[in-house]
Amino acid sequence: MRRLAGLPPVYWWLWLGYLLSSLGTFVFPFLALYLSSRGVDARRIGLVVSLLGVGAVLAGPLGGQIADRVGRKPALLIALVFSAASALYLGFVRSPLAIAPGVLAFGLGSSMARPAMQAIVADVLPPDLLGRGYALVYWASNVGIAVSAWIGGVLAGRTWLGLFAGDAVTTILFAGLVLFRVPESRPAPGSEGRALGWTNLLADRPFLALLATHFTFMIVFLQFQFALPLAVVRSGFGTQEYGRLMALNCAAVFVTQPFTSRWLRSIDRGTLLAIASVCVGLGFGAYALSSNMPQFYAATLLWTAGDVLGLPLVSAVVASMSPVDLRGRYQGAQMLAQALAMVAAPLVAGAVIDALGLRVLWAGCIVVGFAAAVAHAA
Repeated sequence: MRRLAGLPPVYWWLWLGYLLSSLGTFVFPFLALYLSSRGVDARRIGLVVSLLGVGAVLAGPLGGQIADRVGRKPALLIALVFSAASALYLGFVRSPLAIAPGVLAFGLGSSMARPAMQAIVADVLPPDLLGRGYALVYWASNVGIAVSAWIGGVLAGRTWLGLFAGDAVTTILFAGLVLFRVPESRPAPGSEGRALGWTNLLADRPFLALLATHFTFMIVFLQFQFALPLAVVRSGFGTQEYGRLMALNCAAVFVTQPFTSRWLRSIDRGTLLAIASVCVGLGFGAYALSSNMPQFYAATLLWTAGDVLGLPLVSAVVASMSPVDLRGRYQGAQMLAQALAMVAAPLVAGAVIDALGLRVLWAGCIVVGFAAAVAHAA
């Protein structure tokens, strides 16, 4: 594979593997339906599915540590093989007690791959191409997940084992590309990075400030999974309308993501993150005024603009802030912040909605979005 679009072949092999793996993203979206088909009640389904988040919380620090200490390639291969084995295991077990550890293992393995992969991108690309590189990875993820939702729906209606086996096979294909086409990219560790490790990261106040800001941003952004479906239903619509909103988000990302990173390279990253935060805050805030589907569509497009601008750029900013020896751990810390936001987002939304209502939650999204923008611009 030759150099394409200014990016080296090793990047494109990694990107291709990630796209293949994303095309088999079946466990995450269909796990609740799988458990329901086994006769598991709603309370236990919630408990079991939450183990995916627990695995993700553990995966960030662990994956980053392995990527920095052992190597990017071994860390990524270990995570991918572990994830594939866990997915296949889930296809054969039946009882909730047996399913639960498999879900935890899958959440750990699938999330543990990200710090190593993000570190490889940072290792093989020059600083001025990081934004573009991470944007294309994010684009591949969105395309893969959109296609896998359709494929998974077909498989789930016929064979649950086929669903989980499909996830495992695409993950192993990714591992095969990494094994044969992606060389180890970890730079020789310096004495300072080896000695300090996590201590160095925890003393990096600008980076910790970025993590705190990103955490609050993600609590707002993740309301598309929690508060938005509720708002759609309370407005008199159904799950099909919510599905159309998500399809609109995916379509907008698909069309715009490959181009925005190149067009916006000359703009300061802090400014772009601030704009993204405002777009996300205003987009979710606009749902407070939405009573028909065109208004819901407009609000969705507004926060999707923040999605396109902000989420891939954060990884590039983290890469530029991290010492070479600690890239895996810095990316793992970013993933930890996102995983904690996944836990906090429904808790915050549920408490606010129960006590004050949806409109107050949407207003709070605007406030948090602007606060995050101020922090990024500072």
